[in-house]
Amino acid sequence: MTATPGQALSALLLTLLLGLTGGQPSISLVGPTRRTTPENSVPFNCTAGPFSSSDFNVTWMKDRDEHPASAQRLVTDNKGNYSVTSKVWVTLSRQDILSVMTCEVTHRALAEPLRRSMNLSRVLQVVPTLKITTKPSAMQIRVHQRVNLTCHVSHFHPPHLHLTWMENRHKVQTVESPQVTRNPDGTYSLQHTWQAEATLDGREFACWVVQDEQPPVQANITLRAQASRLGKGMSSYSSALQGPFQRSEPGTNIQLTFTSSGFSTGQVTVTWLKNSHQLLKSQTSVHPRGDTYNVTSSVVILLQADDVHSLVHCQVKHMSILVSQKTIRLEQYLRVPPTVTVSQSSHSLDVVAVTCHVQRFYPQNVHLSWLENCHTFKGAVQPSSKQNSDGTYTLESLHLVNASVWESERVLTCKVQHETQRPIQASLILSTAVQDTYKSLGSTGPEMPALILMAFLLGFKVVLVISFIATYFHRWWNL
Repeated sequence: MTATPGQALSALLLTLLLGLTGGQPSISLVGPTRRTTPENSVPFNCTAGPFSSSDFNVTWMKDRDEHPASAQRLVTDNKGNYSVTSKVWVTLSRQDILSVMTCEVTHRALAEPLRRSMNLSRVLQVVPTLKITTKPSAMQIRVHQRVNLTCHVSHFHPPHLHLTWMENRHKVQTVESPQVTRNPDGTYSLQHTWQAEATLDGREFACWVVQDEQPPVQANITLRAQASRLGKGMSSYSSALQGPFQRSEPGTNIQLTFTSSGFSTGQVTVTWLKNSHQLLKSQTSVHPRGDTYNVTSSVVILLQADDVHSLVHCQVKHMSILVSQKTIRLEQYLRVPPTVTVSQSSHSLDVVAVTCHVQRFYPQNVHLSWLENCHTFKGAVQPSSKQNSDGTYTLESLHLVNASVWESERVLTCKVQHETQRPIQASLILSTAVQDTYKSLGSTGPEMPALILMAFLLGFKVVLVISFIATYFHRWWNL
C-alpha cells in the first residue's frame, strides 16, 4: 500500500524528532518482585523516553478503567532530552487474577502511543481453602477398614504447590507438584486421596499445603472406627466420641460429646474423667428410639497449657456393667501460641549474632522467617524445634549480620507463623552507633602493645633525669 503525502510528511517529522532526541523513545513497566495476597497494595513503575519536549501524557489503566497515578517524576539529561517515570499503587483483590495493568504514554513526536501491560496474576498470591472428606462416611467406619481420605484444595494461585499428608504428626507422603484444575475465575483447585486404616483408638490425619515461601495451610481430621459389641441385656450398638473441629488456646472451654445407640434399656450412666479425676460439668440424656435407647453425653473442659499429655476417659455402664470406655487426647484440641523474642550478641569484631527465641508452643509446626527493613531473606533454613518436658516445643534461629557494611539503621524482624493464626513477630534495631562501638573495640587490640612500650620508655627517661639531678646535688653538697 502506497503512503499518502500527509502520512509521508508525518513519518518524516517523526524521524527528525527522533533524530533530535538521540534515539527512539521506549517504555518499560516494572511490578513488585514478590507475590502479594489480596487486600494488600503493590507498586508499579512505568518509565518512558527520551523525548524532545515535556508535553507528554501518562495514563494508567486497570483493564478498561483509568487508574490514578500516585507520583510522577521528570528527568532531563545533558542533551535536553526528557524522560518520565510514573508510579501507581494498586490494592489487589482475589478477582484480579484476570486483570491487566497498562501504562500508556502519548507525545506529539509519536505516531502511536507507547504501551506496556502486565497481568496481575504475576504478582497475586491467593491462599487455598482446605477440607478433608472420607469415603465411606466417618459415621459408618468399621475397625481396620481402609478409608479413602480426600484433601480438597480449592481456589488458589499460582498453581505450583507442595502437598503433604501427616499421620499423628508424622509425614507419610509428599507430592511435589500435584495435578491441578483451572477454575473459571483464574484460580486453581485440586483433589488428592490418601488411604488410611480405621482403628478404635483413633488417628489424626492432616493435609498440609505450601505455596512458595508462604506459611503452610492445613486441614485436620480424626479417624475412629465404631465398635460393635454384644453384651448382657443389650443389642449391638455403635458409639463415637468427638470434640471441636479446631484447636483452641489455653483458657478456652471446649465441649466433648459422646453418642451411642442400641441399648436394650434406659439404665445407662456415663462418667467422665480427666487424668483419673472425675469431671462434674457433664450432662447425659437417654432417649428411646424404637425398641432401643440412644445416649448423648457431653462435658465442658477448660484447656490449660499443660494439657498436651492430658487424657479424657468416657466410661459407659449399662445396668451397672461397664460396656464401653473411650479415651481421647486433649493435645489434638490444644494450641499454645509461642512467645517470640530477639536478642543480640557479639560474634566477632565485624559480625553481630542475632537470635530469635520461639518458646513454649504447640503443636510443633511453625514457619519462621527473617526480615531486614521489611524485606524477607530468601532461602532461609528452617530450624528444628526441641520438645520440652511438658510437651510444648521451643526453637532458636541464629542470624549473623555483617557489621562492617552498615550504612544506616537496620531493623531485623523475626516473624513466626504458627498454624493458620496471625503471625507473631519481634524486632531489633541495629544502628550505626553499634557499628562504631564495635569498630572502636576492634581497634584497641593492636595498639595496646605500642602504648605499653611508649609508657615504659617515658618512665625510663624520667628515672634517668631524676638520677642525674640527685647525683649533681650530692656532689655539689660535698663540695
